[in-house]
Amino acid sequence: DPYAMHQYYVQVVPTEFRFINGTSIRSNQYSVTEHTRHVSPGSNRGLPGVFFFYEVSALHVELEEYREGWIRFLTSVCAIVGGVFTVGGMIDRFVYSKSFAGGGASGVGGPSGVLG
Repeated sequence: DPYAMHQYYVQVVPTEFRFINGTSIRSNQYSVTEHTRHVSPGSNRGLPGVFFFYEVSALHVELEEYREGWIRFLTSVCAIVGGVFTVGGMIDRFVYSKSFAGGGASGVGGPSGVLG
């Protein structure tokens, strides 16, 4: 399209990666956004062409690699297992209560466990 306006917005964020062994790498993270629109001749809404807008962020990102201890790992595993049992118990209680919702006229074997 000879009457197209292509705009590219490039954002750069300085980044530093720190590893467990003590080494670090300084790098950049990039983000690009593209906008294209048709510009009718004589519309005074811009000129056809390719335009680049370059922005360096004032913020600096630092990413540090580290390891959690075994106690943290075991605590997380216990939390997951406990959550699974809790949700399983809630589902079991829901299914059990719904299975006796219609009940019979005699009420035998109801959720209260009382016969008759």
